[in-house]
Amino acid sequence: MNELDAIQASLDNFTKRLDEVSNHRFNELRKCSFFDPVPSEWLTPISEQTVIKTFSAGNRLTSEGDDMDVFYVILFGTATAYFNKKIVGTIRSGECIGEGMFFANENISRSATVIADGQVIVAEIRRSGVDQLRGESKAYMDKALLLALFKKLQGANRKIEELLR
Repeated sequence: MNELDAIQASLDNFTKRLDEVSNHRFNELRKCSFFDPVPSEWLTPISEQTVIKTFSAGNRLTSEGDDMDVFYVILFGTATAYFNKKIVGTIRSGECIGEGMFFANENISRSATVIADGQVIVAEIRRSGVDQLRGESKAYMDKALLLALFKKLQGANRKIEELLR
């Protein structure tokens, strides 16, 4: 094998690994209920802007007061949200953290500290990745986000009803 063949083989191997990573991200997002409203052809551009990350029990996903430049969707596990060191909720698979960055034109800060209860796997999308989404992929991402916010609002309404009883 000459040097040129070795370089080509190395590039082919690298391309194959990139394709495997891309397919893994897509498959993980496809399994998550948050992305149910997104057709597969429009999920591909979203998955290209996504990084899959793992947090261990006790790791902080977010800290109260930090800049909000990352949006998370929990793919596996649960995390507890704290405000002023008091528990305010649990975030489960299919739910999101940091959705405020979609609506703010300026930098805003996180309203809660979120800590992994056990192993947590998330899809991380940076503000710059969201800004790169266009057309139908952006529209479907917005739809998924609005449905997630609607579910959060329903949960908050149930908690208010319980407190009023």
